[in-house]
Amino acid sequence: MNPRMKKRMFEGSVLLLALLYSIPLYLIAVNSLKSNNQIQQHPLGFPDFSIGLDNLIRAFKAMEILKAYAVTFSIAIMSLTYIIFFSAMAAYAIARINHWFFQSVYWFYVSLILMPIQAAFIPLIFVLKKFHLYNNLFGISAVYIGVLSSFSIFMFVGFIRGISIELEEAAKIEGCSTLRLFVQIVFPLMKPISATLFIFQFVHIWDDLLLPLVLLTSNKYPTVTLSLYKFFSDLGQTDLSLLFGGFILVLAPVIVMFLFLQKYFVSGLQAGALKG
Repeated sequence: MNPRMKKRMFEGSVLLLALLYSIPLYLIAVNSLKSNNQIQQHPLGFPDFSIGLDNLIRAFKAMEILKAYAVTFSIAIMSLTYIIFFSAMAAYAIARINHWFFQSVYWFYVSLILMPIQAAFIPLIFVLKKFHLYNNLFGISAVYIGVLSSFSIFMFVGFIRGISIELEEAAKIEGCSTLRLFVQIVFPLMKPISATLFIFQFVHIWDDLLLPLVLLTSNKYPTVTLSLYKFFSDLGQTDLSLLFGGFILVLAPVIVMFLFLQKYFVSGLQAGALKG
């Protein structure tokens, strides 16, 4: 098979996968512009635009979406600020200090990636209540930090090991301290992988229903997923038009963020995979 044919087959495969993964987005987009009856009768068809943006407006009001955005963004920012910076510091020590203790810590963190958070719910709730962090934004943020830091350290270590050490050695000769070396030289070089991890972890927090459902039992702190969850009826009579309108409101911030950070996302993902 000649190279040109291989290239066309590869491009065709990529296009087919792109179309396949676009089906859920297509369904959400077209059904958000239909009535409940239209969705049930013709879920795959194009809308006639007779109801306009009514579903989004109703979902906007029913979900109290601005409050839900504020709560979810607060949790994400509190968690990710710690995860990105301090995981990068931990990864720098692991990658640069050749000692059995740091290597043991690294494999400990890697093993935590495989641990299901559901297995720790009972002791976790007990500890959070003990320290008055249950049903609290700081408490759920601390849980996200514990859950997501392991993967971040794993990715950061792989990236740091691909950074030339000569630059750091030259800075040390000039009298640069380790902390200043990390903050002013190493951490700025980690912008691609930091953006990649930011997107990964932000999406995880933004889309997560399980932890808010278990740890935020008060209506005082509605996340976007909890606000969307209340549209589901126990009797099977869910208003699908309202539900799909809510899907659009939940997806919009993530899509906008990805469009702004996509160049860092791709370069960081490649670097984290190849340099590790």
